[in-house]
Amino acid sequence: MRLKKKINKLIFVASLFFFVSHLFSQTPLEIARRVVEKIMRDTNFELELVPQKNVLGLQILDFREGECFNAPRVHFATNSIISKKKKRVLLGISHDAPLKIWINRKLVYENKAGTKIPPREISYNRLLFQDTLRTDLQKGNNEILLKICSGANEGVVFLRPIISTGDLDEDIEFKNKINGEAKWLCLDFPGNDRVKDLKKIFPPETSIELYYSFQGSFYRWYFPRQKILAQLSMPEYVTYRKKPYLDWYYANGAMMMAINDLGNFINDASLKKFVRRYCDFAVEHEDYFRDQYEKQFAFRGSFHRMFRLSMLDDAGAPTLPYVDLYAEQKNENYWKIIARNANYVMKGQVRLADSTFCRPEPEPGTVWADDLFMSAPFLLRMGKITGEQKYFDDAARQVLQFHKYLFNEKEKLFFHGYFDRRKENSVALWGRANGWIAWAISETLLHLPESHENYAVILKIYRKFMSGLAAVQGENGLWHQILDHPESYEETSCTAMFVLAMARGIRNHWLDSSYLEIVRKGWQGLVGKIDADGTVHGICRGTGIGNDLNFYFSRKRFDNAPHGLGAIITAAIEITRLEK
Repeated sequence: MRLKKKINKLIFVASLFFFVSHLFSQTPLEIARRVVEKIMRDTNFELELVPQKNVLGLQILDFREGECFNAPRVHFATNSIISKKKKRVLLGISHDAPLKIWINRKLVYENKAGTKIPPREISYNRLLFQDTLRTDLQKGNNEILLKICSGANEGVVFLRPIISTGDLDEDIEFKNKINGEAKWLCLDFPGNDRVKDLKKIFPPETSIELYYSFQGSFYRWYFPRQKILAQLSMPEYVTYRKKPYLDWYYANGAMMMAINDLGNFINDASLKKFVRRYCDFAVEHEDYFRDQYEKQFAFRGSFHRMFRLSMLDDAGAPTLPYVDLYAEQKNENYWKIIARNANYVMKGQVRLADSTFCRPEPEPGTVWADDLFMSAPFLLRMGKITGEQKYFDDAARQVLQFHKYLFNEKEKLFFHGYFDRRKENSVALWGRANGWIAWAISETLLHLPESHENYAVILKIYRKFMSGLAAVQGENGLWHQILDHPESYEETSCTAMFVLAMARGIRNHWLDSSYLEIVRKGWQGLVGKIDADGTVHGICRGTGIGNDLNFYFSRKRFDNAPHGLGAIITAAIEITRLEK
């Protein structure tokens, strides 16, 4: 037996030497450094002033500012609702003062008390309102008139045409009569008692005129004042233009965690300084961005996800660099963010009855493969910095439960989603969904104490999963957008995630040396996607759970999308660690 072990060890070392000696003219760390330098060049620590835009199809009437600020007033607003067809519609409504609504001169809504505001985004683009209205629209133009009676620091109305799930009703749009834009025409009258003024008849309730003579004064329509926001600046030279790298975003969190790891691994103070600057920027401007989100209703403004905090995308993965830096330097400003998000993950995130993380989209009780990475790495780090067992237990539980709901035993791969109401899986074995899980399980095996009761089971799941991935690697070393469909395109981010997970497995003896060739081919394929200036090609965009395979086949790819950059950097580190 001893002789056999020595022979196996020699074979492993020889295979490892062959693997390392046949890497490319540039080492993985040199390639990773190119990628990081490109990220650093494209990360801009500047703000600029921009007009606040209408987003989410949400109509916001805010009468708190202007000439009548802090004075009791009766406010009117009118617009045209354009409907593609005659239909019964559902309008989500939130307001902070007594409100009436007429559509086509018919009173359809009255609330004397007001409701809690603003509406809450419970999942991507899905809003939960405090009140709803069902009413009929004719095809084409429909006149809408609002009346709200405000006191001090009041006078806000939120309105959105929605379907039953809370998503936007795309059959409906708003256009005013003057310039065809969504802006509302507004009008103010003096008022004293809010509820009394809700009953008092003002001229616009009788007819819509160009102007009004009322109590010896003239009253004119106006467009609300344009609000200006301070937003993250994105210079023209930046390659990836969908979101700034500096923003609060799960993929950016993973990317910065990886850069911090690289800084530690190669002892490069400049990389560590960059990540600290990234985290300190959010701390420095947090109060402003919170005010912008909560009081100016910039629901798609910079750092809006930091305050939305309604999904694991907003809480777990974006916080990873903060946790790692806190473990090194105990910065209390970081801890405030970390503790708040840990509380959300443990107590606020929606779960199934058995505590599996889920989302309310595309239907209530949907388990997303992505969410294992959005949660487990953060929970494991919380366990390490607090010493509290509950975090380790929850991370391990999620791995087991995600395996239970999403794993395809035949293919040894994971489905993108599971619908609890229907008790069935979604259609695709999507590449990056499997990548997030591969990365998350490898993190679990790294950070979960080996004495944990579920460690051995998780290791078994990992090995089975890696064998499934090995079977579907493409001819060029890359894995495909849909793993079991080689006719789908080769995808960069999932390949990087699989390479890092397998390289970790080899180094930690979770996998045998037969995986070295798979890792070598995978890295070779990745290098072919990286330009000399550090630009990375072929990264699939952020992706919801699709209803058919064509949804995944047709997803766009972007250069330097952060969804793949952190994984490439981490893969380079893990491959280099194989040498040591």
